[in-house]
Amino acid sequence: MAAKFKSQFLIWLVILALAMLGGACSPAATPEVTAPAATEAPEEASAPTDTEAPATEAAVAKPAATEEPAAEAAPAGNFSGTVVVGEWQEPKGLIGPIFYQAHTYAIIYAMYYAPLALNDKDELVPEMLAEVPTLENGGISEDGKTYTLKFKEGFKWHDGQPVTSADFKFTWEFIMNPDTKAQTTAGWNKIGSIDTPDELTVIINMNEPYAPFAPTTLALPILPKHALEGVPDPGNSEFARKPIGNGPFMFKEWIPGDRLVVVANPDAPIPAKLESIIFKFVPDINTLIALLRTGDVDLGYELPENQIPEMEQIENLTVSAIPGVAIERYYFNLRDPKDLTKTHPIFSDLNVRKALSMGMDRFTVVDKILQGYGQVAVTELDNTAWFNEELKPVPYDPEGAKKLLDEAGWTVGADGIREKDGLRLSFKHSMTTGDPIRENMQVFFQQNLADIGAEMIIDNYPAATLYGSCADDGIFGKSAFDMMGFTNFPPGIDITAEWSDFFLTSTIKDCETNPAGTNSWGFSDPAVDEALECSVTELDPDKRVACIKEAQKLIYDQYVTLYTYDTLNIIAYNNRVQGLKPTVFGWHHYNYHEWSVAE
Repeated sequence: MAAKFKSQFLIWLVILALAMLGGACSPAATPEVTAPAATEAPEEASAPTDTEAPATEAAVAKPAATEEPAAEAAPAGNFSGTVVVGEWQEPKGLIGPIFYQAHTYAIIYAMYYAPLALNDKDELVPEMLAEVPTLENGGISEDGKTYTLKFKEGFKWHDGQPVTSADFKFTWEFIMNPDTKAQTTAGWNKIGSIDTPDELTVIINMNEPYAPFAPTTLALPILPKHALEGVPDPGNSEFARKPIGNGPFMFKEWIPGDRLVVVANPDAPIPAKLESIIFKFVPDINTLIALLRTGDVDLGYELPENQIPEMEQIENLTVSAIPGVAIERYYFNLRDPKDLTKTHPIFSDLNVRKALSMGMDRFTVVDKILQGYGQVAVTELDNTAWFNEELKPVPYDPEGAKKLLDEAGWTVGADGIREKDGLRLSFKHSMTTGDPIRENMQVFFQQNLADIGAEMIIDNYPAATLYGSCADDGIFGKSAFDMMGFTNFPPGIDITAEWSDFFLTSTIKDCETNPAGTNSWGFSDPAVDEALECSVTELDPDKRVACIKEAQKLIYDQYVTLYTYDTLNIIAYNNRVQGLKPTVFGWHHYNYHEWSVAE
């Protein structure tokens, strides 16, 4: 069983490597779930207490597929059935750039098409565009700085207005407008100007080459100019709660704390098969699994590794567990959350960050809490063709951690917690509520750190609050944390876009001067900036890979992030649901229009 699981990781790695070399290779079939062997834990590690359950994308962009989704008229009234999707992270709003969270986009994709999309082989295909822009077809200029996009005819907003090139240009202007308070501007911030010579043509003039632009930025939905232009506070607008999309499903209703319902769009050029999808909001993952068991929910995703065996025993339920590229991680805030103009009183010292990282036993977490599913993480690019093989997991070494803290001047106080210059080695650790695996990991790490003289105070929040932007006073948005943890699901098949924005000096988040920054922890290093800029602007594949691996090494050595474990992409669904084909990057939601039910 362990060997089989490990081989599945290797299969995905080979696929991604072939993609990087330009091979149009299909991914392996969804693997049968088997328990892997955990990375061996050091002998000093003590096992955690018993756990209840839970929790839980990137690689090189694949070449464009030659086929595209058919744009045919939807047969009026030819819709049947409803699927109930369990959601344990209810969003605050449904404007993607503002409420930039994976679970929010998992709902948004039901209501919007995008210029480009993914197919079931994780290949980039045209959706609203006539073709994927490339150097070969003239869609991208030789210098990589001009993109020419040709939109198909027939796409309309759900209020009947046509989708035009003006909507694409407006989306760029909307995201870049500081008053929007977008959570991120990645990709869009590389655009210098946009020309719209006709209603279906967009000419994008980039300030510089940006390699991830097509597979990431163009794979995101655009927004309706006529509905959002001039709206003073879009994050708190009616549109945020009742969006006008252009996709296969239309918004019907949102009852907070209960459900959000979308219904089939009879005018969709790429029509749905279902009559409706209900996104059922639940308080936590355990409740979601209980509803899967009773059949009250048809599908759940981002499910816990340690409950795979239990879920496999549920009648009429299929469990898909794909070795993916979503990495659970913890970030050290390098700024004082009480005054972001000052350095963090504890974490500004690299050796303290290194000691705390060495003091957390991730090996036993994988072995015991995850029950062997997953593996200890190294960097953001684990399990991809870009991974720097010279890097190894940060070891669990409590004695080494104690020595580093001693050398940094932190001495053990009367209560066992270290002190320095009157300051206790005490800090808050924040993650989402409702996720037992994360909570159990916190409790385990809390004891690990107490053993080396550090006090970790658990301070968790609902997902919408933790991941919230400047627009909604989010913890991430305001950098109001000491240490923060989450799993990142990149928006496209080229991870360097979002990965770089986590560490660039230019993306340091500040609600007054840079609300769209994603570097909420305030990391800044000129060498890292240079390597990351190269990783997204260099068009030569070999030179780009070298820059990506160099950036990994530089970030690794700074101990600003502790990557805890590589998650599995776990989706469980009732066998009545047809057409579901989960993939590494598309998750379950890239093909909502193909879903149906067998009654």
